[in-house]
Amino acid sequence: MRDQLKLLEELQRHDAELIELESLCKALPERVQKVEAAIAALDQLLAQKREELADTESFRKNQEQDKKEAAEQLSRAKAKSSQVRNLKEGNAASRELETTRRQLEQREEEIAKLSQAISEQQGKIAEHETRVSEQRKELAAEQERVAKRISEMQSKLQAAKAHRDELASKLRPDFLKKYSTIRMRRGLAIVAVRDGTCRGCNMRIPPQLYNIIQRGASLEICPNCNRMIYWAKLLDEVSETA
Repeated sequence: MRDQLKLLEELQRHDAELIELESLCKALPERVQKVEAAIAALDQLLAQKREELADTESFRKNQEQDKKEAAEQLSRAKAKSSQVRNLKEGNAASRELETTRRQLEQREEEIAKLSQAISEQQGKIAEHETRVSEQRKELAAEQERVAKRISEMQSKLQAAKAHRDELASKLRPDFLKKYSTIRMRRGLAIVAVRDGTCRGCNMRIPPQLYNIIQRGASLEICPNCNRMIYWAKLLDEVSETA
C-alpha cells in the first residue's frame, strides 16, 4: 500500500508538471501573436498615412491646375488692360488684374503649404516603414525562437507523458480511477496529513481515521474535502528506505 501511495503522490506531482508544460506550449505562440498584432496595427496606420498623403497630393494637383488657370487669366487680364479705351474700362481692367493676382498668390501660398505638408507626411511614412521593417525582423527572429522552444517543449511533453503512462500502469486500476475522478473535481487528488490535519482543506480529521492512515494499510478519504489522504511520515519512511 505504501508503494501505491507513493506512486499516487508521484503521479500527482508529474501531472502538475505536465500542466505547466502544456501551459508553456500554449503561451509561446501567444507571444508571436502579440507581435503580429502590433505589426498589423502599424500596417493599418501606415495605410492610413499613405491614404492621407494621396489625398494631399491630389489636392495639391488641383491647386496647381487652379494656379495654371489663374496665371492664364492674369495674362488675359493684362492683355485686356492694354486695350482699354476709357477710364471706366481701365478701372474694370485694374480690378480684374488685382483680383486675378490675389487668386494666383493664394494658389501659390496654398501649394507651398501643401508641399510642406506632403514633405512632413512622407517623413512620417518613412519612419513608420522603418518601424514596421524592424518589427518584421523581430517577428521573424521571435518566430524562430518560439518554434525552437516549442519543439523542445513538445519533446519534453512527450517524454513526460510516456513517464506518466508508466507510473499509471503501476497503479491499481481502482486507485487510478479514484485518483482521476477526484483530480477532475478537486485539482489535488491526494494530500498529506500532518499532525492530524489534512493539508488539502486544513481541517483536522477524526482521531480514529488518523490512526488508520498511520498504519498505511488502506487508501482513505478525507471526510471534509473528499481527497485521498496519507500520513506524511509514512511516505517519508518510504523515501528513506528507497
